[in-house]
Amino acid sequence: MATSFASDGNASLPVKNNGAHTDIEKQLTNQNIPIQAAAPKSLGAGTALAIGVFGTTLTTLSLSLMEWRGVTITNVYVANFFFAAAFGLVVTAQWELSIGNGFAYTVFSAFGLFYAGYAAILTPSFGIIEAYGDDTVQLNNALGFFMILWTVFVLTFLIASLPTNLVYIAIFFTVDLGFLTVAASYFAAADGHEASSIALKKAGGVFCFIAGLIGCAHMYCSSWWLSTPSRHCMQAPRPNLNSREVKLVNEFVRHTFLSSKCNMASNNVTNGDAPYSEYKQKWSSIPKDETGWLQRAQEVADVLAVDAGQRDRENKAPHAEVTLLKYGGLLKVLGPRKYGGGEQPWSAERFQKLIIENNYFIGGAVNPRDSDLKITSQGNKVEFEGFKHFNTGGVVSDLTVLEGVYESTEDHIFAFAPTSDPGIKFSNDWKNIGLRLTESGSVKIDKVAVPWDDALGWDPAKKQPRSDVLKIPFGSLLLPTIQLVFSNFYLGIALGAQSYASKYTTSKTRAWPFGGDNKEHATDEFYILSTYGNFHAHLRAAVALANASGEEVSKIYASYSGDLATRAKLTARERGELAEWVASTKVVTTDTGLRVTAGVFEVTGAKATSLSVGLDRFFRDIRTHTLHDPVAYKNRELGRFQLLDEVPEPTWYT
Repeated sequence: MATSFASDGNASLPVKNNGAHTDIEKQLTNQNIPIQAAAPKSLGAGTALAIGVFGTTLTTLSLSLMEWRGVTITNVYVANFFFAAAFGLVVTAQWELSIGNGFAYTVFSAFGLFYAGYAAILTPSFGIIEAYGDDTVQLNNALGFFMILWTVFVLTFLIASLPTNLVYIAIFFTVDLGFLTVAASYFAAADGHEASSIALKKAGGVFCFIAGLIGCAHMYCSSWWLSTPSRHCMQAPRPNLNSREVKLVNEFVRHTFLSSKCNMASNNVTNGDAPYSEYKQKWSSIPKDETGWLQRAQEVADVLAVDAGQRDRENKAPHAEVTLLKYGGLLKVLGPRKYGGGEQPWSAERFQKLIIENNYFIGGAVNPRDSDLKITSQGNKVEFEGFKHFNTGGVVSDLTVLEGVYESTEDHIFAFAPTSDPGIKFSNDWKNIGLRLTESGSVKIDKVAVPWDDALGWDPAKKQPRSDVLKIPFGSLLLPTIQLVFSNFYLGIALGAQSYASKYTTSKTRAWPFGGDNKEHATDEFYILSTYGNFHAHLRAAVALANASGEEVSKIYASYSGDLATRAKLTARERGELAEWVASTKVVTTDTGLRVTAGVFEVTGAKATSLSVGLDRFFRDIRTHTLHDPVAYKNRELGRFQLLDEVPEPTWYT
């Protein structure tokens, strides 16, 4: 439980429903282009108002330009220009700015001010047209210059949208053609070419009409509207373990991290509101044995691997990815088959039933290092209040594990709470270099109450921790188990980096032409072969150590799992020696993982540092997570064990 980066029921807990977001900067986007993620939103965007006003105003203006039903005078639209377009667009622009949408702010402000300016020209009280008197040549030339300047301005929007956004490319392209032809019509009128002026004006009206219709249609569109590479359109208790468990956990975690990170396929994946819906039916039945679960993990990882680099760059909350895990049944792997789980033997009755039957995803606001979440007793409930600097996966979870310190004691309480509880308020401030999709930012807990019966390992009548559950060495076995899971994270990331880099080297890295012993291919270079060989040896050794540690953990659980009397037989010495097996693994996987993920650049070359390659994410992820708890203290533990034959006292990180 002692983790701020990695996550750790009562049947009345509700399912959390996550609504889609509406954001102009998340529109029909080419998935091969790295995009800076928009700032986390605390307000909904007012994009629908802005797009609707833009579309209706431009469409009605275009009707006059095309002279439909003989209408040529545009003054009737002044009210629309001032109050709908100018006021609506400029106000909405401020809204967009407040939630971090800089491009939307610029576009909406620009068009709002354009309509305000155009309305001012048409309004007699401003005296703009009257200032030219009978000099229609000068007036038409001035109006032509006015439209030309706006044509250039809109061109900058078109250029900005070229790599990423098909809808806005279409809008800005047609608006620009419309403005350009209207400008040409004014110049033609100034030169006395009346027929050409009318024809150009009507052509401009056609282009503006098309742009307006695209805007109106876009306001109502969903992700199926245009079959293009797109992500959004107007949106989008303690385990009871046996002798097989840790081996399966190690392979499961390592396998998934490796596969989901090392795929070199292109990133042209369509992600809409339900990007993985095809897998719901494909994986409608769950695996029956260990081999089947590992194969399913591989299949899920292969799907996620295809656009892993792109999703890392976009840094969006992984709602769709969690849905894919649910489709794959991976959230049920520990649960009894009677509840629809995989019956891989890991867990306890009431919460299993709740979690497995509802296919819940679990997040965690757990960071016992700080006593920053206080717990008070409120009748038959415990109430959590305070702040956690880190949580894991809470934003996309159904249940959140809360942890805090009980009033006037140093005792910690862990409990499940529905993430939809209004007292759980995520700050959406996770902007770190790695683990970008883990949603590990801070969270405020404001008077979140759960039944005393849900305080894990506590006696609800006495309101005290049960000494026969929590005060024995077996009661803290979860902590080294979690540390071993972390170690397998690092192995999976490092193996993924090795595999990803190997594919890059064999397909794209060039041999160095100035070494004196020049080679034709990078795979003939001595230093490249030597480096990869060294990585392979160290990773193979790290895997062997992790597996050996897993076997030791499995032996402990196999020997002491069962009733409370059996659990009480585990000694502090046995628990401590197990912790040192895990500490050894943590040290080796940390050192090896950091070395491999940083070193792969030496054997891939300068082009591999491009963000589009995505090789950097391996180092960023492992560097971030290995700071969870300082590995130097694991080295010190092992030194005491070696020199003084001391085993560590249980802590939240040991």
